[in-house]
Amino acid sequence: MSDDTAIGRGLSEEIGYWLESASRTLDKRYGNGVPQAKQDVLLAHYLYGLTTVIHAKDAPAVHLAAVRSYLGRLLSDERVTRALQAVPEEGDSWLENTLDRVEAIGEKQGHALLARGLDIVIPFPSRHASAAGSAEPAAIERDPLNEALPQ
Repeated sequence: MSDDTAIGRGLSEEIGYWLESASRTLDKRYGNGVPQAKQDVLLAHYLYGLTTVIHAKDAPAVHLAAVRSYLGRLLSDERVTRALQAVPEEGDSWLENTLDRVEAIGEKQGHALLARGLDIVIPFPSRHASAAGSAEPAAIERDPLNEALPQ
């Protein structure tokens, strides 16, 4: 996807694009090797990170409603609810670490979207700066989600 195509989309469409891309990446990377419920949780954390910069000044309920709405475009209501309420089982360090990395990637991509001038710019420091790497648009084109996911 070129930046020319992304410029023609609004922020909502761009978020939808990245969410669908992340969903495909998770499916390609893990397929049947990771239960669908865990993939849904990973997708929810990615989306949370992606939308964190946009909803930085909003009440948590507003941000959660946005996340729920975007996830509802790809998942059934039941899967969305389970993904948003899921907590990693004690000792599931793989999932805990992967959730942090996926959320960090989403947050970096959110910063990059806003830096490209889509709709609004909200200054919001990243708490995940070291986990996700550069927020430059070129980093997005490399598919950092796929690169950061453990096998």
